[in-house]
Amino acid sequence: MAVEDLRGVVRRRWLVVLVGLILTAVLGLLTLRMPGVYWASTKVLFLVPASEQQPNQLAPDNSSAIAFAGVIETEINGGVPFRRATSPDVTLVDEGIFDGWSVLMPDTGGQWAHNFAESSLIVQASGPSAEVVQNRMNDLIGQITALVRTYEDTAHVSADDRVDLTMAPTSVRVQYSNGSRSHALAVIILLGFVVSLVASVLADRIAVMRRRRGSRTSDSVGDARVRDAAGGDQDGAGREGAGTPPAVAADRGGDRAAPGDA
Repeated sequence: MAVEDLRGVVRRRWLVVLVGLILTAVLGLLTLRMPGVYWASTKVLFLVPASEQQPNQLAPDNSSAIAFAGVIETEINGGVPFRRATSPDVTLVDEGIFDGWSVLMPDTGGQWAHNFAESSLIVQASGPSAEVVQNRMNDLIGQITALVRTYEDTAHVSADDRVDLTMAPTSVRVQYSNGSRSHALAVIILLGFVVSLVASVLADRIAVMRRRRGSRTSDSVGDARVRDAAGGDQDGAGREGAGTPPAVAADRGGDRAAPGDA
């Protein structure tokens, strides 16, 4: 469609365009006023006691600590958790979870396999307020600590061989996120403008089709009336016109005697 044709459509269907722009403005205002979300994330590290053979408490080959962290993860989640993302950098907000929590081991694997190379748990929470998020984080960290001590007490682990727990960062920092409002608003305006133009073009085409159907119907009815009044070719099986009725032909005969001559 040429630019001039599009301008003509917009002029004829200005009401459709106006409604579309009004709806776009309403959506834009709602987007600007939409509240953000509070969230927090921290990593709970499982540190095994240092020894001469393994002085590094965060040794990547420490399979026993990794397995222990996996046990705690399963216990917190009430079973093996569903892996939503493989990257440790993906947050709950990135996944679209604005009111919830998660406790997961960092998984650096790909699509076909998991890879747990670090004895730690990533603890995250999101919610409508900073207080809600802080309470959820404190509760999750408390559960992890209590479960670790319970397992070690049940196994009668000595104090020197027990796992140390630490957080990175060391304190929970609740953050506020409201997304990129400017980008969202730009996308809404662009889509609203395009949808308004498309709607006006469709409305114009529907109106043109209805006018054409109406004119064809009226022409057909008018032509049928003219031919019927003229005794046209619509009558008779062979479309040659119906013959004169017998009664009419008898009345038109000139030889019939008048009633008074009988």
